[in-house]
Parts: sequence; C-alpha cells; structure tokens
Amino acid sequence: MNKFKIELLSPAGDVNRGKIALNFGADAIYFGAKMYSLRARASNFDLENIEEIINYAHANNKKVYIVTNILCHNGHIKNFEPFIKKILAFKPDGFICADPFIISKIRELDQNVEIHISTQQSTTNSKAAAFWKRNGSSRIVLAREVTYNEMKQMVSSCNDINMDIEYFIHGAVCIGYSGRCMLSDNYCLRNANFGGCAQSCRWIYTLFDQDKVYSDHFSMSAKDMCQLPNLKEILELGIKSLKIEGRMKTEHYIATVNQVYSNAINEIYDHGSLSNEKLNEYTNELEKIANRETDIAWFNGKPSYKAMLSSEAQKQVSQIFVFVINKKISNNTYEIISRNFFKITDSFEIISPKRPIKHAKIIKILDKDNNSISIVNKPMCKYIVTFDTENDFMPNDLVRIVK
Repeated sequence: MNKFKIELLSPAGDVNRGKIALNFGADAIYFGAKMYSLRARASNFDLENIEEIINYAHANNKKVYIVTNILCHNGHIKNFEPFIKKILAFKPDGFICADPFIISKIRELDQNVEIHISTQQSTTNSKAAAFWKRNGSSRIVLAREVTYNEMKQMVSSCNDINMDIEYFIHGAVCIGYSGRCMLSDNYCLRNANFGGCAQSCRWIYTLFDQDKVYSDHFSMSAKDMCQLPNLKEILELGIKSLKIEGRMKTEHYIATVNQVYSNAINEIYDHGSLSNEKLNEYTNELEKIANRETDIAWFNGKPSYKAMLSSEAQKQVSQIFVFVINKKISNNTYEIISRNFFKITDSFEIISPKRPIKHAKIIKILDKDNNSISIVNKPMCKYIVTFDTENDFMPNDLVRIVK
C-alpha cells in the first residue's frame, strides 16, 4: 500500500476545530460558509475565517474543501456568483457540491478547482460517477448506503475515468437516503435539505397499532458508523479519501477521532495490519467521545435491526473533557481555559498531537484573583494550574479526566 495515497478528511465547525483537526492528524478539512451549506446549526465560517484557515492549512501542506451542498431554490441563485468569487480568491482546494447550478457556476468561474459531489446526491454506482465526471467533477462522496463489495466494484471503473472516491468511515448515519429526509421539515418546519435538521429520527416515539402499544420508547435512528475494524480492507481498495462526519462535534471529539484514525492508518501502512492490542486501544479511545452506540452500517450489506439504535441504549454525552492548555507559565505551571467541571483531586490525561497520551495530577489551582481553589465549575474561564511533575505540555493540548 502507498502510505501517502489515502487522505484523512475531517469536519471543522469553526476555525479552532479546523486547526485542531489538522494538528491531530487530518490531511484535509471541510466546512461550510455562512451561506449555501447544510448544517445550519454549525458555527460555519465567515470570509475572514475562511481566508485564515486556508492559509493555516496550506502553510502546513494540508487541504481545505468548502461545503456548498444545499439544493438551491430560485431565491438562492442571484447571490451565488458574487459569494463564490470571494471564496475563490482565497484559493481553496475544492468544493463539495450537490446542486447542478452550483457545480456549473463554479466550473464556469474556475476551470481548475476541484469539485466533489456531495453524499446528498446519493451516488451508488459507477455510471452515476461517470455522469458527474463528464459534468466537471473530480471526486464523488459515496452515499453511506454503499457496501464494501459495491465500492470494490466501483474502484476499477472510477480509476479508468480518473474519478476519485471518498468514503465515510465514522460518524452519524441518517435514516433518510444519504440525508434526503423530510421528517424534520414536516414536524417542526426545519428543512434538512437547507441545513436545519432537527434529528427527528432520534426523538422518542410511541409505536402503536390502534389500541395496541408495541413500544413507548421507540426511535428510528441507526447506530453511528465506525469502520475502524474494517480499516485495512478499505485502505487496500486504493480510494482517495476517508471522511469523518461531524461538523457540529466538540474539539475533544475532533482531536480524538482524527488522532485514532491517523494512528491506525499509519499502523496498517507500517505493519500490514492492525493488531488486536492496537484495535482495542483505539476502540477504547473512540468510546471516550461516543454519545451513541456504533456499528459498521452498510459495510457488509443492508443493516439488520441490530444496527438500529435503541432509545434505551443511547449514552450520555461524555463530560470527561475538562480544559485546554492555553500557555506555559513555568516548568510545571500552565494557564488553562476551562470547558467542564473538574476537581483538584481528579486524575487527568493530556492529549497532544503526535505524542502519546500522558497522565498527570494537579497540586494547585488559582482563579483570576489568585485565590487557591479546589473545584472549577465555570466554563470558558482562565485558571492557573500546577501539575505534580515537570511536563512539556503545549498550547492547545486537551485535558480530560481519567474515569
């Protein structure tokens, strides 16, 4: 296998999470601007942010793809050209698109920038891939409903026409066909195809027929996808890009999932496979950021009912991520920015890019008035902490509680 062939592609909800993704192993990031992108509840990027993160990525020899994947109505068309011209001036590496108008307009304005066909177009076969190739695109983001065997059959055909394949390996799986769902719009006037999905499939329903109640705790959602156990087989296909879902996920999630998959990819390239010990280690890391159960989705064929998420089995969002290292004060003392509640008696793990996880304990916490405290319960505030031993932690290292 060619170690440099595969791309690990990460979501970025804002500039900070984009930098974290790139620092923790992503080769490229994708995000939406304030307009023409799904995921309306993500922070998304204004023009100044877009220029900043593109410059940061390119300075580190990494890539940025802009998501412009809404399905346009007539009201969207008038302002698109001036909007996209401003973004093109920043030299992004590509655009992720679903609407033929957006695709044709970008290609009209720039003959060279990459155009990737969003999973919203539900591409599941090589003939559809060839159609998009003829119409100006260079990559297809496969529908999440494509199985491994189907993808394997598509690789040869797509290679013949120089069409790259991008495949989702981790994150949420929509019950609608690649996101084409109207539940949210019908229930609460939040249109998923304009980025306003209320995740109605994960609500709790009563399932009944006339007077007979089958369940009073029913949801339609599938378990989240995790292809870590199948990573070797996926890498052997020779596809271009592996995609992580989650533009609204936290910085802890972004750091952990990118570090895990980056390390796992390198492990397979270096040793030919992922040992059981490493698989268990990486799986345990992913468990620390999961708030739903996971499965392999469509990888081996149509999922059975066992791949659906039972409402009773949903997990609570983990609160173990507690602060970020802001800057070093002295050999073992740092200014931090809090994220969640923690106590001086807790034990901690420090997560750093390209370095093993380190364990530490805190012996002193000072608040903004220089008072010694034992509990931190205010998020997004600065504190001074002193660890029990000298460390070489760096700005933007993430710290979590050892449970």
